[in-house]
Amino acid sequence: MRQLYKQVIGALLILITVVACSKEEDTKSNLSELNSFSVQELMITFQQDAEGNWYSKASEDDDLSDLTAEFDISPLAMMFIGNTPQTSGYNKNNFNNPVTYTVRAEDGTKTNYTVSIFKEASIASFSIKELSDVEFIITSNDITATVINGTDLSALTAIFEVTEGAKLYVDGAEQVSGTTVNNFATPLVYKLIETDGAEKDYTVTITEADNQAPIADAGEDKTILVNQGQSNANVQLDGSGSSDAEGSIATYEWKKGSTLIASGVKPEITLGIGLHEIELMVSDGQGATGSDGVTIMVQEAGVYTPIDGDATQATKNLLTNMGAMAISENFAFGQEFPMSFKLNGLRNDLSTSDCKEVSGDHPGVFGIDPHYMMYKTAEQRQLHIDEAKAAYANGAIVTFDFHQQSKHDHKIYMSDITSANDKSLMYDIVNDNNEARAWFYDELDDILGIINDDLGFPVVFRLYHEMDGNWFWWGSSATHHNAQLYIDFYRLTVEYIKERSNQILFAWSPNGQVHTQYYPGDSFVDVVGFDIYEPNVADLKTKLIDLSIFALNHNKVAILAETGYRNDFINNASGFWGDVILESIKQGGSEVRIAWVLSWFNAPWHANQSDLFIPDENSPQSAKDKFIDFKNDGKTLFMDDVKVLNMYE
Repeated sequence: MRQLYKQVIGALLILITVVACSKEEDTKSNLSELNSFSVQELMITFQQDAEGNWYSKASEDDDLSDLTAEFDISPLAMMFIGNTPQTSGYNKNNFNNPVTYTVRAEDGTKTNYTVSIFKEASIASFSIKELSDVEFIITSNDITATVINGTDLSALTAIFEVTEGAKLYVDGAEQVSGTTVNNFATPLVYKLIETDGAEKDYTVTITEADNQAPIADAGEDKTILVNQGQSNANVQLDGSGSSDAEGSIATYEWKKGSTLIASGVKPEITLGIGLHEIELMVSDGQGATGSDGVTIMVQEAGVYTPIDGDATQATKNLLTNMGAMAISENFAFGQEFPMSFKLNGLRNDLSTSDCKEVSGDHPGVFGIDPHYMMYKTAEQRQLHIDEAKAAYANGAIVTFDFHQQSKHDHKIYMSDITSANDKSLMYDIVNDNNEARAWFYDELDDILGIINDDLGFPVVFRLYHEMDGNWFWWGSSATHHNAQLYIDFYRLTVEYIKERSNQILFAWSPNGQVHTQYYPGDSFVDVVGFDIYEPNVADLKTKLIDLSIFALNHNKVAILAETGYRNDFINNASGFWGDVILESIKQGGSEVRIAWVLSWFNAPWHANQSDLFIPDENSPQSAKDKFIDFKNDGKTLFMDDVKVLNMYE
């Protein structure tokens, strides 16, 4: 009996346990609710919408990319994003876009909740179409800008960007960026309405600055040269550099002392010999004024006397007439070997040239290099002699330059010279070492024979040019090079030539600009210039003015000794002579005083149009037309023009 009782009790306990376990499984929680939501980094409040999703609004400056969520969910439930568990106060997520959370109940029931953080609507950018240079500053409720005095604000078009979904209104009228016109003469209120109906006002205030006085600019001080015997000069004043922040200048008045002598931006006046202090007074429409002064010196050109006291009368006349040409309204165009050289061969017909075939006339200045007389064939020597004689016979100026070969290697350029003696050739000539001076004088004698015997008329001899460059054996790469060595070399050359010819004017031309440290001195130079290739207008104008001032101060005649466009003239710079050279001279006005401009030659060892320095008959018509325009300009002188001037008389 006792045993039976134990068995019954045990069975009952088992039954109770089974029933209890079954009941526990049947009562697992199915709650999957998201009861609250916040983020640690932002003090914002989240609300639930009708669908149970959570949302809040953040400031437009708030960073939503890395926020830590804090939340409360149903007991025994878990929170996930996708399959990633989420722990309140721990996981960080990017809320720049809505985030979907899943709450999974104890029994596996799932509920999805979308959590969204919206940025507070705002005006992101604001400008005015008609005031494109004006910057507008946007703060929380204000948009402000300052404009120059006198700006018309009555009908302006706003260009703006607003938060997506939001719209702008003025007095109930919806605004369209870049289209709607409003009056901004007084502060204008824009109402921004968000998608949820929230409203925010922005006040746009455009303030006119106080009137600023105009700024006067009377131009640069200048010196005007007139020919001997002239008592006055026509001078153009230039106030075009003056400015007014609010608009245009109303009046320009030019005064000497208290006397009004002219009005207008660029009036032309007559000034006598002497120093003139002139004041420019400008005024705007509101009566504000500004002033600036300019000093103009009018003086007679010097009497140009060759440094060779025994120079022939024709040589003296040439220098005097070159000086007159330099201070005139004109300049002569020249070219190296214009008749004898052409693309892909020599030209033996000296009645024509590339210049004449294109423009109808030869250059007014002929460049001749004794290199092609001394180191080439007898036929070529005679060809260039005949070319020089033809130039002189037709009234043109003849100028020599000399690309002399070295003594031993017979090279011009230091990059080709291997002999140590040739690298120090200039030093050895000056110091009479290694029989260099005797060799040098022999070479000069050959040139002097050409000038004295074959030609018999004055030439301008441009001695050992571009000495400040490192390419020639007399340049800066020479052994023992320094500026004084070059000066001694140049002076030695001049002294030797003067003793043997009285038909030579001596020219000096460094590279790029006037490098005065290489200047041999007034007693050794008649003509000053520089060589420059592919210049731009502004730089060349400045350098020509500097050259003109240097020439004036030293009583020398200035020239642009050698120039051109080396890099595919026809295709890339077919307007070089008009657009750069002529324009630079015109912009310089009376401050640029040069006798001539000389182009480099069209080389006979080239065959491609890209190697030309002036167009030839086979060049594109557009290039030829531009060169013709250059030739026909009132400032340029070609052979027929120079011939009329009787340069040797």
